[in-house]
Amino acid sequence: MKVHDEQFQSANPILPVKDVKETARFYEEKLGFIIDIIWENPNYACVSRGGVVLEFGEGRPEHVGSGVCYIHVKNAEKIYQRYKEQGLNIVGDLEDREYGSKDFRIRDNNGNLLIFGSPLYNKKELIAERNVA
Repeated sequence: MKVHDEQFQSANPILPVKDVKETARFYEEKLGFIIDIIWENPNYACVSRGGVVLEFGEGRPEHVGSGVCYIHVKNAEKIYQRYKEQGLNIVGDLEDREYGSKDFRIRDNNGNLLIFGSPLYNKKELIAERNVA
């Protein structure tokens, strides 16, 4: 049963990091995000780019680097080329995926996995072939 609930508007991942200031600078300087705010007690930060908002916290040091975030973008190829030229830690090359996305993967300065992807033109057919709901 599909439920359409306009009360749900967005979601912001909170990635576990070692140092929020260092991480915010990485996202600003390397990934093109804007630093929205950095708190010092607790150590917490928010960055944004377009409609994407990411949050970072130092509260769970045992989980640093375990975060995963899929970031929807308009043109994954363009962003892939830019990040590749910058020498970022690309851990998954740009590919067409069977789940209907063209995406690539990088690790941030803490080891968190960021997946940047855009939908393929034949996404519905790919999903139907795999019998995925």
